[in-house]
Amino acid sequence: MLVNSFDTKYASTAYKFESLDNIFTSLLGKNKKFKRIFTSILENKSLSKEEKVKLRSDITGQVINTIITHDPKSRHYLYYMGDIFREDLINSNIKQYRQHGIEIINCPKKESFEEVIKILDSLLKKILKKNYIFIFTDPKLKKKSQFIIETKTQKNQINSFVNTFKSISNSPFEVNLESNFFSQDYHQDIFFYAYSTKSKKILAQGGGYHYSKNKSKIDGFGFSCNVDNLSELI
Repeated sequence: MLVNSFDTKYASTAYKFESLDNIFTSLLGKNKKFKRIFTSILENKSLSKEEKVKLRSDITGQVINTIITHDPKSRHYLYYMGDIFREDLINSNIKQYRQHGIEIINCPKKESFEEVIKILDSLLKKILKKNYIFIFTDPKLKKKSQFIIETKTQKNQINSFVNTFKSISNSPFEVNLESNFFSQDYHQDIFFYAYSTKSKKILAQGGGYHYSKNKSKIDGFGFSCNVDNLSELI
């Protein structure tokens, strides 16, 4: 049975997507900690802008809700591949994007950060060799603060994360000093993203977060890759 889709990949683009899927699953499949999860999307043949149907714009929320429902206290090491749907900022059309990602739940932040960076760094090396850079920023910075150096040192942990990064990776990186730069609302303590100098498009992004629902609280850490942007570089 054919499934309706907003976007169909054809010929060379489909081959690139398949190649990136295989690289991702091969890398994570060797890591015995991680378990693969499957995500679902809404199918609605008569979907239109007028209908009050919310397509997912991020897979993290779906993963977290599943964990809280079934096992909120254990540690979880998860990876996924799936499609997300976002409204275009220019014309308000719904656009489809392919996403790969991992989520580490209920583990110490620094331990999770180290695990996440090692995996993402290895993944980008396999795909792009050396043509990428990490950017780190502090999502706690408020709009009234223009630069990190204006905030109180004890409230800013970004240097600690950066030092951890330097101890496990020789990849290039920068620290972004602008307040609230490109950070999702749910990230705390550290937010990072990676891009290629060839395209300037965001290839991956991630960080740590806290989530509460129905008196259950969990800490998580993860990253997601934009497969569409990655496919343009291979």
